[in-house]
Amino acid sequence: MSATTLGHKGVAAVQNRDYAAAIPLLDKALASSTSPAWLLARAQAHQQLKNYDAALHDAELAYHTAAERGSGNSRRQMIESQYRRSVLYYKLGHHADADCCAKWCMLLAEGRPAREDDGVEKAVDGNGNYTVTYEVGVADKAGQPGQSGDFKANVLTGIMGGNGGAGSSPKTGFEDDWKRAYTWRSQVLGALDKLPEDHPGRKITVTKIPVKPSAKSTKPEPKPEPKPEAIKAAPTPGSVPDEQLKLKVDFYQSNDKVSVTLYVKDVKKEELQVEFSETQVSSEASFTACCRIGSNQLQVRLSPLPRAAAPYVKAGDREATSTLTLDGKIDPSTSRYTVFSRKVELTLAKAAPGIKWGSWGKETIGPDTWNNDTNAASGVTGSSASVPVAEAQQKDQSAAIPEPAPKTTTSAAPAYPTSSRSGPKNWDKLANSEAEGEDDDASKGDPNYFFKQLYKGATPEQQRAMQKSFIESNGTALSTDWNDVKARTVETLPPDGVEAKKWE
Repeated sequence: MSATTLGHKGVAAVQNRDYAAAIPLLDKALASSTSPAWLLARAQAHQQLKNYDAALHDAELAYHTAAERGSGNSRRQMIESQYRRSVLYYKLGHHADADCCAKWCMLLAEGRPAREDDGVEKAVDGNGNYTVTYEVGVADKAGQPGQSGDFKANVLTGIMGGNGGAGSSPKTGFEDDWKRAYTWRSQVLGALDKLPEDHPGRKITVTKIPVKPSAKSTKPEPKPEPKPEAIKAAPTPGSVPDEQLKLKVDFYQSNDKVSVTLYVKDVKKEELQVEFSETQVSSEASFTACCRIGSNQLQVRLSPLPRAAAPYVKAGDREATSTLTLDGKIDPSTSRYTVFSRKVELTLAKAAPGIKWGSWGKETIGPDTWNNDTNAASGVTGSSASVPVAEAQQKDQSAAIPEPAPKTTTSAAPAYPTSSRSGPKNWDKLANSEAEGEDDDASKGDPNYFFKQLYKGATPEQQRAMQKSFIESNGTALSTDWNDVKARTVETLPPDGVEAKKWE
C-alpha cells in the first residue's frame, strides 16, 4: 500500500475519531513523506489519546514543514500548527505559552508575516510572569479580518460585497480560524488569571517559530513541566472532621414513599449492611443486610461505607458507618435499598401516607446515636433488606422478637393530603366531634374550631364542596358552593409572600 493511500486512510480515521487506528497508518505514511497534513492529523490523534509530548512534536514539525514547502495551503497549515501548539501547552499546564501560541495563530489568520517580531512573548513583568489578562484578551479584536470598527461600514460591506469602509480589515480567507483562536484565548486567559502568582504556568518558555524537532521521532525531549504544588500528606486516622465525611444526598417524595439517594463510590454490595428503624436508617458493611423494628428512633444505619475524604477508613471503624436520622416515621417492613457503583438508593415507605416531610433528615457519622443493646433485643437480621420483616422472623426463630402492640381500630374514613401544619384532615370525623366531646369550651381555642363548626353544620352538598376545594387547592381555599367548584379544579392560592411548590 502506497504512502499516499496510508496517509489518506489515517486522516479519514482521525475524522471518524478512530484515533488508535489512525496512528499506525500515519506512522507508515510519514516514514516516506513528512506531509504537514499527515503530521497535523497524527498530532490530533496523539492529543485525543493524551500523548501530549508526541502531539506537540508533530504540531511543531508540521509548522516547519509547511513553511518550507510554501504551497497554497502552507499558511492554513501554519495557523493550524500554532492553534494545536496552544491547546497542547494548555494541556501541559503552560497557560502563558498557550496564550502566546493562540495570539500567533490569530496574527497569521490576519495575514501578518510569519517571521514578524510582534513581541507577544515579551509581555512579562519583573518576575517573568506573563501580564496579559482575560480582559485584555477579550478586548483584542482590532485585527479581526473582514471586520470594521464602524457598524454602518460593516452593513455596507455585507450589502456591496466589498472589504469594508475606512478602518476595516481585509478578508483573508481565515476568518473562521481567527474566531476559533480568539474564543480559545478566553478560556486560556480565564484559567491563567486563577493561577497563583508563583505558578510556573505564568512563565513564557516558547518562541514564535518553534525549534524544529527531528522527523524520525514522535517523542521529543519532554518540555519543562510546571512545578506541581506541594503534595498533601495522606490524612491520618481520625484527622478528617465528620463534616467532610458526610455524603452528598438527594431526595424526593411521593404520597406514600420517600426516595433518598446517597452518592458514594465503590460500595461492596455483598458486605453492605442496612438497618431500618421506624425513624432511622444506618449502614455497617460486614454483614449482608438487616431490617430492624420496634425502635422509637427514626433512623437508617449503613456500613461499611468508603470515604473519599478519608481513604484510611475500613470496615469496623466508626467513620465507616452513617446513621441517617429521618424527618418522619417509616414502615421498616416495606422499606428497601439498592446499591449501584456510585450511589446507594433508599426507598422508604411512609408510616403515615399523605404527610409531607419537610426534608429527608440529617446524617451523623458513626453508630453511636443508636442504642445497640435495645436494638439487639428487638432487631432481626435477614439475607436481604428487600425481604419483609415477617419472612426474616421465620428465618431466625432463635431471635427474641417482642409481639407488636395491637393497633387500635380506627375509622376507615380517608385522611386526605394537606399542606396544613397539623397534618391530614379527616373531615368525616369532624361531623361527629360534638358526640365525642370535642365541642367543649376548650376546643373553642383551637384555630380550626370555626371550620369544624362550619363543616358540621353544612349540608352534604356543601361538605362535598368543602372537601373538593380544600384538597385541590392544597389547603389554601375553602368553598361551600358545589355548583361553583364541581366543574373546575380549584387553584392553589398561597398567601402573599408564599410560593406554592409541588411535592409529588
